[in-house]
Amino acid sequence: MFEQRFAWSAVVIAALLLSGAVLGSYPAYMIGLAMVNVIAAIGLNLLVGNSGQISLCHSSFMAIGAYSAALLAAYARLPFWVAIPCGTVLAAGVGALLALPARRLGGIYLALATLGFMQIVQIALEEWSSVTGGVRGLKIPKPELWPGAALTPFAVYGVVVAGCVLAVWTAHNLLQSRLGRELNALRLSPHAAQALGISLARIKLTAFTLSAAYAGFAGGLFAQLVGFIDPNEFGMSASIRQLTFIVVGGVGSLAGSVLGAVVLSGLPELLRPVREYNDLAFALVLLAFMLFLPHGLVVLWRGALAARLGRREAVA
Repeated sequence: MFEQRFAWSAVVIAALLLSGAVLGSYPAYMIGLAMVNVIAAIGLNLLVGNSGQISLCHSSFMAIGAYSAALLAAYARLPFWVAIPCGTVLAAGVGALLALPARRLGGIYLALATLGFMQIVQIALEEWSSVTGGVRGLKIPKPELWPGAALTPFAVYGVVVAGCVLAVWTAHNLLQSRLGRELNALRLSPHAAQALGISLARIKLTAFTLSAAYAGFAGGLFAQLVGFIDPNEFGMSASIRQLTFIVVGGVGSLAGSVLGAVVLSGLPELLRPVREYNDLAFALVLLAFMLFLPHGLVVLWRGALAARLGRREAVA
């Protein structure tokens, strides 16, 4: 089983790298954007799907990671492999600070608290224009391996591929560990989890920190990939899109995070002629899946795999 998974993973990575080299710059950019969305969706699913905590400020942690990495690269001339981890650590730290008071909340109160935090971050990004560029946005310098050695667009794409693979591998191992079982226990029954000796405060703090770290990492890669960021990229619309990713793919499923982000990353491109209706389209998709397919596309995916395995066994 391990050898088979390793072989499939190698095939997928090779296909991604080959696609970036063959398809051209814009298709490679779209694939890279989908992989950034995969990382963000995994982080949100760890918090919402696995631990059962509601968050509407995931895009704010992406903003912290993106702006931190961009400012460190622009003003401190740090290479991307230093700036992105610094932004990730900063986002994780802010997530832990938010979790300290928020861990006592639940349901609608937690949702409102995270919504308020998102508004604070948005106001800070817009009003602190001397640093962040405000509503005019911030231009990102080309990623450098070291000062004076800028990366080519394909090299940036390769960095995004490596980052996505690392994020998926880390999340898979985490969910198979004791911490992953504790996160799921918190979601299924907080009282039962507490009776088993699990510290609810510790698990909630860990879940928020991990989710924020994933979002910060995705934000840092997004800044390097796009080359320009502004506060509108990290507002309420972005949070709704990320929630739609995990609902469409499958809440609480790592495969669902990947599937939902990949499927929906191309939707804004399809809606380019009617861009003003993007938010409406995502809201309709979210509502439709919540009503008619609440467990997401991962259920159909697993059903198709089970049917295929059944046919193979019948033939054998």
